[in-house]
Amino acid sequence: MDVVRAFYRALNADDVDAMAALYAADCVVEHVFDGDDGVYEGRTGVVERWASEVAARRGALAGGGRVDVSRIAGIETGWGWVRAEWRTAAADRDGASAGLARAASGYSHFWVENGLIRRHRSIWRRGDDGQNDLGGRFPAGQATTTPEVGLPSGPARPVVGVGAVVLTDEGQVVLVKRRHEPLAGQWSLPGGALELGETLEAGAAREILEETGLVVEVGPVVEVFDRILLDDDGRVRFHFVLVDYLCRPRGGRLQAGSDVEAVMLADPDGLGACRVTEKARSVVARAVEMQRDR
Repeated sequence: MDVVRAFYRALNADDVDAMAALYAADCVVEHVFDGDDGVYEGRTGVVERWASEVAARRGALAGGGRVDVSRIAGIETGWGWVRAEWRTAAADRDGASAGLARAASGYSHFWVENGLIRRHRSIWRRGDDGQNDLGGRFPAGQATTTPEVGLPSGPARPVVGVGAVVLTDEGQVVLVKRRHEPLAGQWSLPGGALELGETLEAGAAREILEETGLVVEVGPVVEVFDRILLDDDGRVRFHFVLVDYLCRPRGGRLQAGSDVEAVMLADPDGLGACRVTEKARSVVARAVEMQRDR
């Protein structure tokens, strides 16, 4: 999800070079450009098309941006797929229509692998009259509103979760294989939901003990981020706000708890072989750097 966030930051800055660095050499881009249903294959062709778009049009949302992203989430039915929901507005840089902007909303799917976008495709929402669902054309820079997206039968609110990068004296990191969703059957960092009346540090220590059998010293916060997981129809299945801590073992014995399938010690540089998510790998890398500086 961080790659997708970086992509939209680069797009709003009209930074074609930064966008180019996020695409894989063999990427495929489909229906991404307003009024252009073309399919572009390969980084060179995609970047040339983005350069043409940036040269011809400018962002026309309030504040000058091109895209306002309301949600970025993983899709549970496909490894590495991310969905971003957005509204956009852009105006021609030259010509009689330079003072007007064309607005739309929609969503995009990204397949991200090894930190690069392999596939990028968009769905544009438009009205029956051929105009977009934000009212067609409007003065550039005028504030717009986004139609609410229905979210039937999902969680009522986000859940606060705590997790940990547990680093041993030998520099290994503790991983657990999840028994339940989200991430069932996948290796990840230990952690779980905070309980009512429980402090964040206490919750982290409890979850690690329950899942790994280890008693830990809870150290500083490594990162705070959200994890939103959608089903194939775009409905929210899970929404966690996660607080990950750097922890050191101080007792206990490494063993799988009842809600995980297995536990293991892994080399922080070899987590890709375990199919640990890119976000978890980045959190571990930051924790290792923090540990060196302590």
